[in-house]
Formats: sequence, structure tokens, C-alpha cells
Amino acid sequence: MAVMALLLGAGLRGLGDAAASARRGATDSVISLVEQARATAISSRGIVVLALADPGDLQGGDECGRLGLFKVKDWPADPATLEGTLIRQWLVLPRGVLLLPGAVNGVRNPRDEPQSTIRYLAASQPVQGRFHILAFSPRGALLWPAGSDPLALRIGDGGHRHGQPVPNSYGESWVKIGRVTARAYPFDR
Repeated sequence: MAVMALLLGAGLRGLGDAAASARRGATDSVISLVEQARATAISSRGIVVLALADPGDLQGGDECGRLGLFKVKDWPADPATLEGTLIRQWLVLPRGVLLLPGAVNGVRNPRDEPQSTIRYLAASQPVQGRFHILAFSPRGALLWPAGSDPLALRIGDGGHRHGQPVPNSYGESWVKIGRVTARAYPFDR
């Protein structure tokens, strides 16, 4: 009995370590993609949108969230519908890693904002999807969601039930994105 209890404890600890490792890797990837979106907006002198896709938001989706970068030609007064060009393949988050809604210490989360429809071509076929977005101006500042305060992304472990993210209790990582320079960095409570 004691041996089984030790093995079970070690297995659960290993599961938590694997989830934390996947979350840390996803956090680094999110920070890198925010920086890539910002740098692309500056270098192309255009507007770049980072789309946050939940499982099921894309056709033929699986249980993984995704992040995509789009170049947007014209920025409308109301960004409910955008015409864009996918400028890199969708970044697939590891299975079990979620982008969670909810503010962090009063810092707004773009996952709590209304979704935008983005129309684009994929494999020469017109596609559209509804996503939460971050938009970067040609000067590298955050253009959307509107406001003057920084934003925060919550990255956690868990799964989706009935189309909604359900976090596990293993923990979370947070990424804060400045408004003027749109630099992303990890932070704690």
C-alpha cells in the first residue's frame, strides 16, 4: 500500500511539473509572438493584428488554442469586421494550455473584449473566423482594445467544456502588455 501511495504521489507531481513546463513554454511563445506582431507593424508601417483563437474557432480545429498574425490594410472605426492577410502560420498552443478570460489585479484582459470577425484567404479559399484580438499600430503601440491602460493575458492549464475554458488548479502565468510600446513581459501578483 505504501509503495502504491508513493508511486501515485510521484505520478501526480510529475503531471503538475509537465503542465507547468507546457505553460511556461506557451508563455514564452506568447511573449515572442506579441513582440513579432509589434516589430512587424513597425517594419511594415502597417497595422498588425494578433488573433487569439480558442479550440473550435477555426475550421477543423482540435482541442488546442491558436494565435495568428494578420496584416490589416485599413483600420475601421469599428473593428467588428476586418479584412486581413495571414502573415504566418497559426501558432498552436500545447494541448491543455488555455488563454483564460478575466482581469489580473485590475488589468484588463483582451479575452474579455468582444470578438472581431477576420476575413482572410487560407489555401486560396476565403475563410472567416471570430477571434479576440490585439491590434498594433505602425508605431508599435497597442491600437485595440481601445484605452490607455496596459493589458494582461492569463495563461493556464485545463481544458474546454461546452466551448468555455475550464482551468485546472495547477497554476497560471500572466503576461502584461504595455500600451504605448506594446512590449510584453511576464509578471506575478
